[in-house]
Amino acid sequence: MPDIRVLDPILSSRIAAGEVIERPQSVIRELLDNSIDAGATEIDISLEGGGIDRIEFADNGSGIKREDFENIAKRHSTSKISKLDDLYSISTLGFRGEALYSIGAVSSLTIESKTKDEKHGFSLNIDNGRRGEIKERELKDGTRIIIEDLFSEIPARRSFLKRNSTESQLSRNLIVNKALAFPNVRFILKIDGALRLDWPQVSSLKERVSYLYRQDGIADQDVNVLRVQESDYSIEIIAGNSSVSRSDKKEIRVYVNNRPIDDYGITQAVTYGFGEMLPGGKYPYAAVFIYDKPELVDFNIHPAKREAKLRNRADIHHSITTLLRGVERKIPEIESPSSPYYIRETPRWEMGERTSTFSSNKESCDRGQIEFSYSLEKRSRSDFKEKEASWLEKAKELQELRRERDRDKGRERYQKEGNSSQHEDEGQQKKREEEALDEIPFTYIGQAFRLFLIAQKGESLYFVDQHAAHERIIYDELIEKKTVQPLLVPIRLEVEDDVDEFLEKNSHIYTKLGIMISKCNKGSWQIDALPAVCRDIEDQIENFIKNAKADEIELEQNLFSIIACKAAIKSGDEIDKFTANAILERVFKMENPSCPHGRTFLVRITDKRLKELVGRNS
Repeated sequence: MPDIRVLDPILSSRIAAGEVIERPQSVIRELLDNSIDAGATEIDISLEGGGIDRIEFADNGSGIKREDFENIAKRHSTSKISKLDDLYSISTLGFRGEALYSIGAVSSLTIESKTKDEKHGFSLNIDNGRRGEIKERELKDGTRIIIEDLFSEIPARRSFLKRNSTESQLSRNLIVNKALAFPNVRFILKIDGALRLDWPQVSSLKERVSYLYRQDGIADQDVNVLRVQESDYSIEIIAGNSSVSRSDKKEIRVYVNNRPIDDYGITQAVTYGFGEMLPGGKYPYAAVFIYDKPELVDFNIHPAKREAKLRNRADIHHSITTLLRGVERKIPEIESPSSPYYIRETPRWEMGERTSTFSSNKESCDRGQIEFSYSLEKRSRSDFKEKEASWLEKAKELQELRRERDRDKGRERYQKEGNSSQHEDEGQQKKREEEALDEIPFTYIGQAFRLFLIAQKGESLYFVDQHAAHERIIYDELIEKKTVQPLLVPIRLEVEDDVDEFLEKNSHIYTKLGIMISKCNKGSWQIDALPAVCRDIEDQIENFIKNAKADEIELEQNLFSIIACKAAIKSGDEIDKFTANAILERVFKMENPSCPHGRTFLVRITDKRLKELVGRNS
């Protein structure tokens, strides 16, 4: 008996189906694509037993003709493409002709459909690859598909499915993700007879995305719409402002030509765009809709079409980063209604040259309430427009901490030494005072909330964000290029033509930043050396180089920000007193204590102010 044989058709069909159909969620994904391609404006889905027992899917699309029932659900039968060149200009969600065939190979599949031009509808049943007869039926316009007993004849595959509730939730998440890109379609989901989702037709992407964001308590006024139109592509981003964020990237959603995809590079561009607007460890709400020329996109690289190859990826990456800098910067009010007292924080841009007044009377003290009020100078918000500058310039604009430090001891020392001449230059005097303050030792007190390092220096307490401070220390070390190390095995990069051209002209920028790259041949480069702190994040550096195309200042800021952020001590890490003292020593020597994103990480409160807060006069 020969060792090589031709597989039974049903067996081979089930093997092939496993690449496309993994679980009920996969079935719904494929059917949604077909319905939307058919022009449906209402899609009704019902699940029983998590979709494992039964999925009923109905739409009001164009329907299936009688003559097309002969070829429907056969392998590689499709109405979307007809020749090889069509693969390079795909404008539909489905195109491979594998969906219905794969579903019919692993379940009992019933297809019922009627077009507007035909008097009767037709139905076909395919039971785990065994094809039945086409029957005439009285049906309404559109298509209805019923899938029963998924993987009933493949028990090994069925055993890997999760609980019914989990499978239902996965399907719901997929419907929500797909629905965001199609505001003109109504989506209805029932689970075991109960209505779980009903999203009506709306007039815009913002309305549809806001409908999702409201479930997380985000008000419509906190949602921005950003658009850009280029010659080859356009982008529309629906994003929350900087007052709303998450601790994960789940609400960074990416769509290319209305297809949701997983794309690390585009997600990275979104986080770069928000940059200093969000604190470390926080991520934005953003739905990115990219509309690219079909000939510049290749979806035919993943069985489930969850990935896409973009030939103009670097340009899109740069546009997204630039566009998101237009998101409204808004600092949330700090308020705790359940607390007997609270402090309401005014956004920096609204403060201006402010004076603060502390008010406390017997009645308010009896209630345990402390209130602060700010009197603003006559300056409008437009006076505080942010400048386009490097992180260091932004840090200087946002923070002049050293001018606010307690200089009492420095002044005393200065006076004792007899150097208080009234004729001395004011700038020189200020410099001498700061130098005197620098000589005052600090005392490390401890760590609060596994995030803040607390130290006493002179008559003040200082609270230092350990993650942001360590980011800045690493950033400074990178700038000085103290620890560049050659790689024993260079990292090979395959890049698109536009990035290849960019690197040919600008590879010296990376060299200045401590990343040595060299060209192998057209479209192929290699990384020969990296800063030592990049040892565990080579993948992120590789992806950055493959996608980044910007000017030198932006390239430096984005690259070093991600390196410093990944390598730094994290929020929640416990650190010993030796590490804490080393960080604080570096911090107190900084002229402008701000992280690479431009966010200050040091807060000071004086002895006098603490006494005021508790109503102590001496």
